[in-house]
Amino acid sequence: MTTPAHPLLVFVCATRLGQDEFWRSAQLGQSLTQLKKQGVAFQLELADNNTSPLASLYNKAIAHCAPGQILVFVHDDVRLDDLFITQRLLEGLAVFDVIGVAGNRRLKPRQGAWAFADKMGQWDHAHNLLGGINHELPQRPNGFTRYGPTRAAARVLDGVFIAARAGTLQTHKVQFAPELAFHLYDLEFCLRAHRAGLRLGVWPIAMTHFSAGQYGSDSWKQAYKTFCQFNWPGTVSAKDKPPAKPEAAPDHAQASGPQYP
Repeated sequence: MTTPAHPLLVFVCATRLGQDEFWRSAQLGQSLTQLKKQGVAFQLELADNNTSPLASLYNKAIAHCAPGQILVFVHDDVRLDDLFITQRLLEGLAVFDVIGVAGNRRLKPRQGAWAFADKMGQWDHAHNLLGGINHELPQRPNGFTRYGPTRAAARVLDGVFIAARAGTLQTHKVQFAPELAFHLYDLEFCLRAHRAGLRLGVWPIAMTHFSAGQYGSDSWKQAYKTFCQFNWPGTVSAKDKPPAKPEAAPDHAQASGPQYP
């Protein structure tokens, strides 16, 4: 049970911005200010001016927060649009142990992103994709992308927004991998949660993401090799190099626009 000293919600975020700039200009900081004005109680675990692996902050929050608190691991370029977010999280975590807003029913060997199963940049089949996200991206069509049904069980979740009770992760000894600093940490976390017997699922929570996935950088390629060595040793091959740009969202990802998960 939480007390006034321990708000139910704990938002956990790492940002390259300074603390003042985070509250002033980051989408997450601005939306948290609005949530506070609407009476939503929360605690913020913020790593500002951050260059350390996300796991450094995320695992610290898992270890130190009260068991009943709900941890929300979220990017700083996310605007939380749901004024009923506390209720949404309570509802979702009554059904699943770990929830997100988008995900996939499966994870194939060497899969490099939640939405791309057979080949990087190539969207998975419609019946595997779950949830949806609103996007606002410069010089691209924007709007809500519905990947598939929500309130549904998933194997992996999009790391833009992942929530779980601290006590659930503590009891099952599920943490993030420090070796995966900024890429593929979400898939690895989901695999660890699944192996620990936790139930993963997607839940409808209104939010807007202000950036797209990046799959071609050297840091992503190195993270991908590490991720594969963790789970499928000796299987990385030349064909796994990502394309320069993922393909447009398929027709089954009903959208007015965003082309990236």
